[in-house]
Amino acid sequence: MNTKLKEVFKGKVVNKAHTLNTGVDEFPRYVLEYLIDNFCSEETFYADMGKVILRLKENFVHGAEAEKIRHFIRENRHHTLIANMEARLVETEDKYWASISAINESFVNIPESIVNQYPMLLSGGMWGTLELTYDETEIHNKKIRPFKIVEFTPFQVSVINQQDYIDKRSRFATDEWVDVLINSCGLNPDKLTRRQKLLYLCRCIPLVETNVNLIELGPRETGKTYLYRNISYYAHVLSGGKATPSQLFINLNTGKIGVVGTRDCVVFDEIANTDFTDTKSFVSIMQAYMQDAKFSRGKKEILAFGSLVFVGNLDVQGNLPHEKYYHLFEPLPDFLQVTAFLDRIHGYLPGWEIPKLTPESYAKDYGFITDYFCEIMHELRRTDPMNAVRSRFELVDRGGTGRGVSGRDQRAIMKLASGLMKLIYPDGKVTDGELEELLTIACELRQRVREQLHLIAAGEYERINLGAKILSTGKVVTPELPDANRIQKVALPLQPSVGEVIGLAVAGDHGCLLLFEMQATKGTGRIVPLGSIQRVMRESIEAGAQYIKAKHQVLGITEEWRSSFDVAVLATFMGIPKEGPSAGVTLVTGIVSALKGIPIRNDLAMTGEITIMGKVLPVGGIQEKVRAAYDAGIKEVLLPEDNLRDAQSLPSYILDAIKITPVKSIEEVLAHALLPRQC
Repeated sequence: MNTKLKEVFKGKVVNKAHTLNTGVDEFPRYVLEYLIDNFCSEETFYADMGKVILRLKENFVHGAEAEKIRHFIRENRHHTLIANMEARLVETEDKYWASISAINESFVNIPESIVNQYPMLLSGGMWGTLELTYDETEIHNKKIRPFKIVEFTPFQVSVINQQDYIDKRSRFATDEWVDVLINSCGLNPDKLTRRQKLLYLCRCIPLVETNVNLIELGPRETGKTYLYRNISYYAHVLSGGKATPSQLFINLNTGKIGVVGTRDCVVFDEIANTDFTDTKSFVSIMQAYMQDAKFSRGKKEILAFGSLVFVGNLDVQGNLPHEKYYHLFEPLPDFLQVTAFLDRIHGYLPGWEIPKLTPESYAKDYGFITDYFCEIMHELRRTDPMNAVRSRFELVDRGGTGRGVSGRDQRAIMKLASGLMKLIYPDGKVTDGELEELLTIACELRQRVREQLHLIAAGEYERINLGAKILSTGKVVTPELPDANRIQKVALPLQPSVGEVIGLAVAGDHGCLLLFEMQATKGTGRIVPLGSIQRVMRESIEAGAQYIKAKHQVLGITEEWRSSFDVAVLATFMGIPKEGPSAGVTLVTGIVSALKGIPIRNDLAMTGEITIMGKVLPVGGIQEKVRAAYDAGIKEVLLPEDNLRDAQSLPSYILDAIKITPVKSIEEVLAHALLPRQC
């Protein structure tokens, strides 16, 4: 395949193995590949590469050397640099200025002809070879501006023939072409399964499709931003730090359009750690833009085509997201966990399925030169290969819900499928089987978004089952989401057990069950909290212990228990922190059961704060807790008497299935929970 690729795309491919471990990793990959392609031959690669590295070291300026190079340019009146350069128009002077961060200079004279020839200089800048001169007679606005660009050679392919690329796609089988794309992205396809290859190509969708909103959360070191940083200079990566509306959309003071309007793709890296100033304003503008590709600030409304990608870390348990996440948007900042924003995300990429990068993960064969591939993806944004296949399928809801497939679902699936078509079948020639594969992936990415929306707001978002019907055969394809069955489950005791008690809690915006296990053994009166029990819950344990000590005669417990017994209190799922006072009644019930050897009902759950006098105080999140009990199959819930009204507002189907019992003292709790029903 290497021979065929070199023959069909002569001059546009490079051996990716040669681009690894070059010793100049501070440069973007497209810079290295440009130099390798132009100055290195296969036969004498290592000798040629040595010359390239020498040239880079001679002409690249490190930050600490900026003043030294400025001095060198002044003394010699001429110097050649390899650097990134940006240009801007200062309309009050009717003049273009260049910025070269490598020499800490923001006012470099640049000819208008260079700006016209390379307009990308105005939207993020370009890497290249810069010929600089120094002329102290250059005066503007009574200030000496001596640095001047006389020549600029960018590191990118100068002529792109998109139709030639599309026509030559037919020379390759689909499996071959997918491997070419994976190699071009810098990865070794031999180390990936077919599904992993397709998921990785999904990362490229925002680069070939306009206005796609994609999220990927997964383990660290899977290369979530590797592609965007190294494959396309039309992508802009925001790594943590501050993100402002002015930076992203438009600066009201200068009128300068932000990166969303000037780049093909904006990537929010480490989304959980990004500091968004003025979050309300940000979310409002972002929601509008994600919906109809327009944003407004002040009196201006701007149409833009930049896609948005949100990436971040997510803990994994086995091969699935950790059970501690009730829904898969939990790692996002709280202000982004609103349904209006989340519903506008077109696809959720399962980052936990993409393997971590190792030395063997990187490409060893030929792939497209990065700057050529970058320009091709940029040009593909203007094509529409889906137009030829739209009449061959329709989207359906296999779940048969009343609302069915929404307009946002349709738009999301069409955009995701279109992006994959542009990458794998840019000529629009696709069989029914291949179309099924693309639509299944597209439906899966959107289905994952809908699953989380249902978990967050079940009343607003029904659980639908997105699919696509191939009209020629009548076959309906639907995705399978292993993570959809990843539900926080607490296995209920199979029978009443001593010291095993079920509590209710709230985690984030949802209720959950807490299973406690208590054991009383001969000892010295210690209470040993286990399972990441935090400060407030520890205080609840001590309050319960004090109550039991004071009421030991009524409870039928020996007075010496605090000096002759140790009680271990375990909150299961030990890696997840447990906090809050609402487990007070649960903890007392478990300790009494362990000390007396009396089983606790296994069909009953409880919540409530306790005092050392044995009173049961009201707690929050009652509706969420009762819902969690209903989902788990609990038959009866004990809750503080003052919370009864909260529970009575629940839907009738829940109240009909669960007995709600209000209590105002720990004595009542023990009477209901312990078997036999006496202390």
